[in-house]
Amino acid sequence: MNTSPFRKVETLRAILLALALAALSPLPEANAGEKNSLAETPPPHSFLDPIKDFARDSILHPKTPFEMVPGKDPNSWGFSIEPYLWLMGINGTSAIGTLPAVDISANSQKVLQQLEWGVMSMAELRKGRWGILADGYYAALSGEGDLGGYFYQSGNLEMQQALASLSLAYRIVDDRRGFLDFYAGARYNYLGIQMTFRQDRDGINFVGEQISDNVASKISAQVESMVASFKTQDEGTFTAAVENELSAALLSPRSQSKASPENLVLLDRLVKPSSRRDRGIGRNRDSSAARDLARNEKIRSSLDQNRLRDVLASARGDIRKYIHAEAAAKLAASNGTLTSEIQSRADAAKKKLAQSISSALADSLPLSESVTQWWIDPIVGLRGQINLTRWLFLAAQGDVGGFGVGSQITWNTQATVGVNFTRNVFAELGYRYMYVDYNKNDFLYQMNSFGLFSSIGVKF
Repeated sequence: MNTSPFRKVETLRAILLALALAALSPLPEANAGEKNSLAETPPPHSFLDPIKDFARDSILHPKTPFEMVPGKDPNSWGFSIEPYLWLMGINGTSAIGTLPAVDISANSQKVLQQLEWGVMSMAELRKGRWGILADGYYAALSGEGDLGGYFYQSGNLEMQQALASLSLAYRIVDDRRGFLDFYAGARYNYLGIQMTFRQDRDGINFVGEQISDNVASKISAQVESMVASFKTQDEGTFTAAVENELSAALLSPRSQSKASPENLVLLDRLVKPSSRRDRGIGRNRDSSAARDLARNEKIRSSLDQNRLRDVLASARGDIRKYIHAEAAAKLAASNGTLTSEIQSRADAAKKKLAQSISSALADSLPLSESVTQWWIDPIVGLRGQINLTRWLFLAAQGDVGGFGVGSQITWNTQATVGVNFTRNVFAELGYRYMYVDYNKNDFLYQMNSFGLFSSIGVKF
């Protein structure tokens, strides 16, 4: 049958419409599922994600900040006070003025026995991330110890020590599981020390004999030289001339100011190792004369420049008598008329000279000296806490300071284990160490303090 042109056009139009509708129709269900699956694929995982999450939730914008008191708003005001007991041992060196340096060594038990009384406490005031930290203690103790050296036999040490620090703290890490604070502030140090010593007369006599021997040796050499060159052999004239010349050489202010250890005293033997037992806080731990001499530079310098001159001036009369007796003996020996009586007078004059020098030396040595010293050290540090459970936590703290402003350097560290007994009451037990190196104004204090730390605190 023949189809009209009109029908052919209608058929073509229907086909084109069907194709257009197929093109505009939605994808099959399978394709739609694939698209949804692709759209829901999570981004790739990075090992930095935990760090980013921690920084966001605990440092930048804490979601669950640390609560000083459990259940209390962490952004409100909080306060804690924590009295503590520091069972410290001490080990170090202290020196005052021209007195010899004293090595101090005592364990916690000995310090506790020597402790007269003391008070120790910490406190914290906090609001949000900011806080004010305070720490302070005062202790008074005393003890007795044996000293090495020729001048002093033993000594007593009485010491009052106070410490007070105040710091501004900022919470770097703030999380219910723990925190980390950075703090900066200042620490006030106070020391009141009094030292009293008992002289070692045997040692002083030994030093006096050394000085006397050197002076006598110099006099004897000069007398022998003058005997050979003197024109007259008259004893009275000769001894008077020798006495005038050598007395002027030994005792004039100009020659005294130039008194040298090589000519007058064996200073490399002025300090001897100690074999005595320690009986208290002070203890001298000599291992070599060279180290002792270096440590006692102040007292040796004082002996060289001042004390030795004063000692010789005090013994001026006996020096003149020895010069006279030695000149008579040397002249008699030169003439062949030396008798035991003449030699005995010279020996007796030398012995009397040694006694006079020893007595003058003992009178010149200080028996006590005291000092009150205070200074302020800038400090910076970190402190933190980790909560293991709701009732058990670990805490640590450390700071460094001084930097030459007060102390040359100072360290303070502490690590404790803590227990929360109730919402407001807690306790800590651990170890604390502190080092102070201060050396100014004729005052040396280089001390290590260390020992168990225990406390019980209340927080509001």
